[in-house]
Amino acid sequence: MFKQKFIRYFCITFVFLVFCYALLNDRYKNYNGYHFSNRVAVLEYHHIDPTESEYTITPDTFQKHLEALKANHYHVISMKEFVDFLNGKSSVPPDSVVLTFDDGYESFYKYAYPALKQQNMTATNFIIVNYLGTNPGTPFLNWNEIQTMKRDGFGFYSHTLKSHDFSVDQNGNPVSPLTNPIYLKDQNRMETEEEYKQRVKADLEEAEEIIQNKLGIQDKLFCFPHGRYNKTLIDIGDQLGYKYYFTGLDGLNTPGTKLIKRINVGSANITAKSLLRILNGETSVTGNLRIFLKNIIVKQRMAE
Repeated sequence: MFKQKFIRYFCITFVFLVFCYALLNDRYKNYNGYHFSNRVAVLEYHHIDPTESEYTITPDTFQKHLEALKANHYHVISMKEFVDFLNGKSSVPPDSVVLTFDDGYESFYKYAYPALKQQNMTATNFIIVNYLGTNPGTPFLNWNEIQTMKRDGFGFYSHTLKSHDFSVDQNGNPVSPLTNPIYLKDQNRMETEEEYKQRVKADLEEAEEIIQNKLGIQDKLFCFPHGRYNKTLIDIGDQLGYKYYFTGLDGLNTPGTKLIKRINVGSANITAKSLLRILNGETSVTGNLRIFLKNIIVKQRMAE
């Protein structure tokens, strides 16, 4: 009985606080002519292709996203500017946005790169290092393309060496290889906890070493595959010098945030109008409730 009352009162209090926050924020927003300040929205994309899907948008849609951001006075900042903001070294303009892509598909070079240059914008791609230069159906970037874009101010960071895709446990169930021991088929057994930790550390360490050798010394940032993470993975990343981790959680980011929230807008149904509605909703009453509920679902999925 007490637990049920506590949960009910907690929910009521949360909704009330969110409402008060959003109401004050809306007044501030209307007075100043922008939606948020001293916070940064990080947008998440994956693939660009004429054939759209759940994780793929068309070149035309992406172009319209960029035009909508510029027309509505959103400021696309670089990853370096974002990291300096997180570190408390510098401020950012109101309505600042960071554009990120996952996986390292060649479409980033073919479609995103020229569109972004045309708008005088930049973006970051989290690359699966061992996939670079391969074509398993959807081609991946190669190092020449990456280095060309790097010289133009684009960012490239780790999305693992080769631990992006799901593996299996002893029952054949899919598991994230970064957050779970995996089944060793050749030995007919599961990994030990220590073997799991050593494998993950070796993967992250080698990926980072290759990136730094190819692109020069830069900040160590890591993007969790499928947004899945646990304390062990973060502890390993911390040991390797990672300071910021990019997640599948929704919301805006403030200085000092370690687990970076992102807004997934790389789906076929996200039009330019949808993008603006989503960004505007990050500070509204209904938007905050949506974020709260979505993040509960995301955390629950990670725990499964």
